[in-house]
Amino acid sequence: MKLLIYNFLFWFKPNKNNYIKSDETYIYSHPNYFSDLVSVVSKNLKIEELLNTFRDFNLKQTQVFGKKVDIRFNIDFFNNFKFGNNVKKPAFFNKADVKVPYEIGRLQFLQKVLLHVYKDVEKTPELNLNYLDEIISNEDNKIIFNSPMDVAIRLISLILVKNICSEIPYIKKSFLYPKLDSSISRDFEYVKQNYEKNGNVVGNHYFVELAAVLFFIANYEYKNKDLDYTSTINEISKEIDLQFNSDFTNFEASTHYTALMLEALLIIYLSLQNLKIENDLNNKILKLLTVNNHFLKLLTNKGELSQIGDNDSGRLLYFLYDEQKPLNLEWLNKLIEELIPESKNYNHLVENIDRSENIDFSNLKSVSHKKIKAFQDDYKHYSFPNFGLFIWRNSNDYFSIRCGDIGQNGVGGHAHYDQLSIECFSSGKWIARDPGTGTYTDDINKRNKFRSLKYHWGPIVNLEFPKETAFDCFKLNNVSSGKVLKFDKFNFIGYAYFNEKKIYRKVSLSDGVISIQDFSNDVELDEYASWGEEKNGIKVEFSEGYKRFI
Repeated sequence: MKLLIYNFLFWFKPNKNNYIKSDETYIYSHPNYFSDLVSVVSKNLKIEELLNTFRDFNLKQTQVFGKKVDIRFNIDFFNNFKFGNNVKKPAFFNKADVKVPYEIGRLQFLQKVLLHVYKDVEKTPELNLNYLDEIISNEDNKIIFNSPMDVAIRLISLILVKNICSEIPYIKKSFLYPKLDSSISRDFEYVKQNYEKNGNVVGNHYFVELAAVLFFIANYEYKNKDLDYTSTINEISKEIDLQFNSDFTNFEASTHYTALMLEALLIIYLSLQNLKIENDLNNKILKLLTVNNHFLKLLTNKGELSQIGDNDSGRLLYFLYDEQKPLNLEWLNKLIEELIPESKNYNHLVENIDRSENIDFSNLKSVSHKKIKAFQDDYKHYSFPNFGLFIWRNSNDYFSIRCGDIGQNGVGGHAHYDQLSIECFSSGKWIARDPGTGTYTDDINKRNKFRSLKYHWGPIVNLEFPKETAFDCFKLNNVSSGKVLKFDKFNFIGYAYFNEKKIYRKVSLSDGVISIQDFSNDVELDEYASWGEEKNGIKVEFSEGYKRFI
């Protein structure tokens, strides 16, 4: 019934995502960050990847979530669904995934296409400029204007394309070069007039939109530029305070959304550099980039970033991203450290916790899990209490436990039922691994499975959770935030409520062995007689990035 009402309301809902075209005249100004950015990107480029993207483009194809598809802006190729011309709904529950045309409509692949031409302009056949103009100028398929955040990502992509085209003589002399400005300014005006800054959660969408607008301001001259700059800088400063915790981690409690926010911060950093701005905001952004780069490196094994919380594989700086290895984000770490060399010198100050003196575990039912052999060599421990992640690691071993806020100020839109869940990697092999995301709205059952306690390496309990509807797929209703009672180099104790049942988890590290116990008087507990050492750390299923299943 709720779904019928939802569809009925959206059928008659006016489309708010419109904009009034400005009479401003926008004049492109080639940025001074370009040579440094291209130089740094070029150090880690996979030339074959650029060539393949260029060849796909000539065949009017691209990669979306690891699948090669035609460049069409109104098809969900995964569910064989064609969208109408003027789509108003943000979700087609259990039917189709709007993120597929959104992803194609971001035009990120053009970053690689044009960079390939730029890197080998003497040998590369000339582009089909008419086709390039066709897809850049396209306004027929309204679904690619359904999400302001995705328009913002396209805006960033097209500005980077403009930057590159300015360095390619035959394109700079072509009809396309000035026409690019029209498409870029269209997307700029659209984003500015459709900011996603209202609702229960204002998060990465609005922040990416602000970053895109500032990027435009840094690349174009126009009459109201100073006014737009001031208001945008003020909003970015405000959102940094709202969307980043006191330990500098992101409030959405997702590692891959943290990576997306790092890219947005890099876009802001480049914009401020080009505008020659040195202020408190610039210093804040440098701190956020440095801390979060270190945070993500701690969660990277064999080049792949762990998927704590949701992952939709969204990217802004697409040049170095490998669609076939979506979890490999080492390129982002390297990009930050090349652009900001001082970020390599960050020294994390660990925060030990001890509030466990009044806990008597002898009165609770308990279960001990199979011991894990790891940390034969010395290691360090790291605390990120606001994100809710505690980490032990050295060059060979990694162990973490999730315990803290569920994200988005308690809403948990990108959080999973992963309180007290562990990850462990030792001597080149996964022992316990987070399952990833799966998908979002086109398969709610799959979405909820990948978010569930059953798929994570948390306590094993026989609990009946209330059935969740399609409208709960971006909320976390039946688990509390975790509470840490003890954390140091050798110990962890914490608890959380799962469907109002209190469960403790205790971890100790000693002499190359990790011991894990669970305690509760509210629910029966079962043991892990084995972990995932025989299945690459996978408990049930694994999703290697959005819509990618192993």
